[in-house]
Amino acid sequence: MSLNVYIDNFRRDDWEQYAKEFADYSIYQTWPYQQVRGEIDTQEVSRFLIKDKDDHVLTMGQIRIKHVKILGLRIGYIQRGPLLRHKNGTVKCTVKALRNLLNVYLGTKVNVLRIAPNICNDETDHRISEMLIASGFQHVSSVAPYRTLMLQVDDSEDAVRKRLHKSFRRDIKYAEKNGIEIREGNNEEFCKILEELYFGSLKRKSFKGLNPQEFIRPQLDLSASEKMNIIVAYYDGEPVSMLLSSNLGDTAVVLLAAGNERSLSCGSSYLTWYRGAVSALHAGMKLYDLGGIDPRRNPTVYQFKKRMGADECYFIGEFEATSNLFVKHIWRIAEKAYRFLKK
Repeated sequence: MSLNVYIDNFRRDDWEQYAKEFADYSIYQTWPYQQVRGEIDTQEVSRFLIKDKDDHVLTMGQIRIKHVKILGLRIGYIQRGPLLRHKNGTVKCTVKALRNLLNVYLGTKVNVLRIAPNICNDETDHRISEMLIASGFQHVSSVAPYRTLMLQVDDSEDAVRKRLHKSFRRDIKYAEKNGIEIREGNNEEFCKILEELYFGSLKRKSFKGLNPQEFIRPQLDLSASEKMNIIVAYYDGEPVSMLLSSNLGDTAVVLLAAGNERSLSCGSSYLTWYRGAVSALHAGMKLYDLGGIDPRRNPTVYQFKKRMGADECYFIGEFEATSNLFVKHIWRIAEKAYRFLKK
């Protein structure tokens, strides 16, 4: 089967059109998000499409390339990609397509290519791991796989609410009795509220957190159908808590959440998270990814999310390929040293 590989020679409109065919499409593989991440982290962004002879896209992805000058290496990373699962339930990507990807990039554009597919580690998708390994990738055992909680949201509002633990439903009722008003939007005004509440929450908790500009800057450039959803809870006319989520592919994902001191007493956070699930339902999502969990280091957040009636899920992990054995050896040593210094 003849394949066509396109590297950085297509329009953004084409990218968005093809990406919408994939169930594992997410905010992390949108054009503006990767563009902003590349600028923030001083990385080059390269994009690819691989099509079959009938012009069907088999896989696609965006690679951020970091130049590690001290080692003379170029490290490529695909965040939540490449895209592999189509919305019709099929995986059209093949071992040959992935080998073509490696042939194009390894040794010319990058020395190391690491990928983190947006794929849960279940029986259905176990074959994807096998396909990656058969194509020349190796599983990276030193990186813990993404661990999260997935809530089913593909039926009705009543069904979603019934899945919540009874104590979570009780807290929602408490917030509703307090007269919490919920507003949803995606414009600059909502972005400003998001940033203020998030930074305030970080300061209150003495927590480093994420850079909200990582999401706010892409938000202003995303197409209307790809914009993230910002849910803000108001108490006595004042914004007290917020939730940022994205509804793309077949799975919504929570990106940022925050609340101020008043949110603790009025229960607004329970209402914003629930409304996030309802918004995902109305956007046609099948699942609602509540965001990464760490029961040992952050048991409070874990218990909060667990009470939403979601099921625990691990992703298949990260995979990488290197241009030669020498690069592989140097990269392993450098990565171990980086992790040691970071700790």
